[in-house]
Amino acid sequence: MPLGVWNGALNAGVAAGVIHPLATGSTCSISSLPERFYLGGNRSLVCRLGGPSSLLGFKSRGLGPTDSQACAPKNSENAAPISPELDALGGDIAVTAFADLSFDLPLKPLRELGIHGHAFVSAGNHAKFTERDIRRFSVTEFLKTFRSSAGFGVVVPTRLFHIEMNYCHILKQFANDRAKTGIQFNFSSP
Repeated sequence: MPLGVWNGALNAGVAAGVIHPLATGSTCSISSLPERFYLGGNRSLVCRLGGPSSLLGFKSRGLGPTDSQACAPKNSENAAPISPELDALGGDIAVTAFADLSFDLPLKPLRELGIHGHAFVSAGNHAKFTERDIRRFSVTEFLKTFRSSAGFGVVVPTRLFHIEMNYCHILKQFANDRAKTGIQFNFSSP
């Protein structure tokens, strides 16, 4: 939505998805790990297609519970794991949302190159959604456990891609989440 001041525009979006196997029965009611939604990572909020995945400030696959890798690297002397790596478990239902205010920067040379600033807020969550969980699923609890971040940055467009340099501040996270307040770089299609 154009704002008419500093060539500003308000962008907002919501993405949601549900994965549920079509077959019924106890062995088919759980989605496999590669089929699940994973949230987090350095992806542009505005210039991309796809399902729910972007949540700035969170590492790739950085939301929710994790489990130790089956093949953790071993120390050659005592065959003990060097540093146990964790795999994200993902979710069968996911929702992400964002609001982004983009605007021209006050310096004319930057405006002429198309370089502009933006401020954003993003939020998201995912959860398991097996046949047993459907009966116990609470929309209220799902909304209460949303994670969120806010920040600002500069977008530099090139012919091949856009570069975003963002400062992200984590507003809400939980113990198992991997998030970091600080500078992030994002690359997206023009």
